[in-house]
Amino acid sequence: MFGFGAAPKIEGFEHKVMSVDEMKAAGALIVDIRTPPEWYQTGVIEGARLVTFQEPQSFLDAIKDEIGDGRDIVLVCRSGSRTQAAGMYLAQMVENNVISAAGGMIEIAGRQGYQPVAPQP
Repeated sequence: MFGFGAAPKIEGFEHKVMSVDEMKAAGALIVDIRTPPEWYQTGVIEGARLVTFQEPQSFLDAIKDEIGDGRDIVLVCRSGSRTQAAGMYLAQMVENNVISAAGGMIEIAGRQGYQPVAPQP
């Protein structure tokens, strides 16, 4: 039974604050699920895959070759709301652990001071 306001517990899914160093140290595939205008507006995490999340299956098709080794998937958006919703869907579709970066780029670049890079075409 869930308390009021509690998110459902989904096996293989976490929503937590992570630094870019933690993401990279874990060997995770970092995927920025925002739209291209957002990538250009704020910059992106160096080395992150840039795949806009529109629906789960096409998103998984775009990253399937990179997650076949079982590595964790870390999803990044602007504030963490989109990644939380997307991550809950994806965790039910893949064996990999899916982590939603709580706070998104606002947390990573704003509060943690990470310097994003320009997206590569």
